[in-house]
Amino acid sequence: MSWRELLPPWLVIVAGLTGIVLLCVSTKDVPTTPLRTKYGIILDAGPSHTILFIYQWTANKANNTGLIRECSSCTVQGPGVSNYSDSPQKVGKSLEPCLHWAQSEIPAEQHSQTPLYLGATASMRQLNLTHPTLSDALLAALTVALKSSPFDFQGAQILSSLDEEAFNWVAVNYVLENIIKYDWRGQLVPSRKGMAGLLSLGGTSAQLTSKMEEKNQAPKGGVRLKLYGQTHKVYTHQCPCHGTDQLRSRLLSMLIQDQRNVKTISNPCWPLTYSQEVQWHSVHAGPCAVSDDTLGIPSPEDMFNVTGSSNSTACRRLVQNLLNSSSSCSFFKQSLSSVFKPPWTRFLVISEALDFLRETVSSPDLSQAVDKLCGMSVKELAKESQTSLDTLADYCAVSTFIFHLSTKGYTFDFHSSARTEFQEKIGDISSGWTLGYLLNLTNTIPQDNPSFLKGIEPGVWSLLLILFVVLLTGSFMRISYRVMVRENSFSNRNSSVFDDN
Repeated sequence: MSWRELLPPWLVIVAGLTGIVLLCVSTKDVPTTPLRTKYGIILDAGPSHTILFIYQWTANKANNTGLIRECSSCTVQGPGVSNYSDSPQKVGKSLEPCLHWAQSEIPAEQHSQTPLYLGATASMRQLNLTHPTLSDALLAALTVALKSSPFDFQGAQILSSLDEEAFNWVAVNYVLENIIKYDWRGQLVPSRKGMAGLLSLGGTSAQLTSKMEEKNQAPKGGVRLKLYGQTHKVYTHQCPCHGTDQLRSRLLSMLIQDQRNVKTISNPCWPLTYSQEVQWHSVHAGPCAVSDDTLGIPSPEDMFNVTGSSNSTACRRLVQNLLNSSSSCSFFKQSLSSVFKPPWTRFLVISEALDFLRETVSSPDLSQAVDKLCGMSVKELAKESQTSLDTLADYCAVSTFIFHLSTKGYTFDFHSSARTEFQEKIGDISSGWTLGYLLNLTNTIPQDNPSFLKGIEPGVWSLLLILFVVLLTGSFMRISYRVMVRENSFSNRNSSVFDDN
């Protein structure tokens, strides 16, 4: 049989063997392009100012929820949006510099796919209660301005206090890796650390937010969230009129009423030598105003000179009287438990005043630390912080209030550092609802489907290469051998012919 007759069968055998090997080899998906980075923009329209936050995450998700990090932020110049109620047409104009900045921060090809959302908080909630027409006009003006941006506008609305605190709770626990974390293999797994509760003071109210156990019935007003495949029932217990701004006004109002026959008022919660001119109307207006009676109340235009006396004991007594006279919030353990009893867990107290206290006063006992803070002079306070003196002067009253609210109202154990911490910032971000909101929003954003190619492991590829080389070499040698045999046979025939001659 000639080599020409053997060649086709050999080629068929080689092709068959190669095909069988390729069918048996396992492959894996190899992305042809890297995962895209996605962006999200959240505008936090707070009482005093508006901040634009840019967040980013990869297109890949973990159980439908993105892995987000804060990228950068831009503070909008001017007051909060509620202060534009007299001229709504100007509120959109105030956002333009930060929106232009965001366009330069985010790649142009991503603009149309970047969600943009504005959430207004406490001051707009208050405006909506008192003047709903004005708040609607502001939201309409904001909507027009944000729709004209190149981003994917998701809406501008007044965030409910319950949603704000629930998203704030999500942000804090996300940063602390209480929801999800990377294990030692670099894989994302649910965290076993347990969720932290949150006590925070806004400008108008104080609120305690905690996760409710699945076996417990969530009280009315709870928020249900699903993150990374896990469902969380979050409840907030609110104390209206007990935020830092309202606390200051209510304390000054009580002092003026107690000392109504004089124009110079002593404030035990302010440091010595600190003073302010206070108009009665500025501290005694709105639904949070406190009055012992209606007789002898100053007129709205009356001015008082309030000076600090730096008396910790008197300040505590004043704060206790304020809490005891409160009708808008329950501060007794038995009545609080009947409404909301948070699980025994770790709590974080978010407060600039207590964060300042922790950094400046070295005392393991919170009660003693508050006393030391209330005894600091104006010079000592200014030396320890770059914060404005007007803000620092109120830290004594705020710290005293938080101490009483926490120990008498919520019965926290401040002697156990493993159970209670106080701070202003969590990780590298300021605690806020914006991160929690965007985490929840990523559940509704479709995940990109990257293009894949089938890939073979390097070791398997090497074996296949060797197999191909062996088969080709064997085939070549076989063919060469058949050729040599044929040539030898031809030579032998020729030599026999010559011998015969």
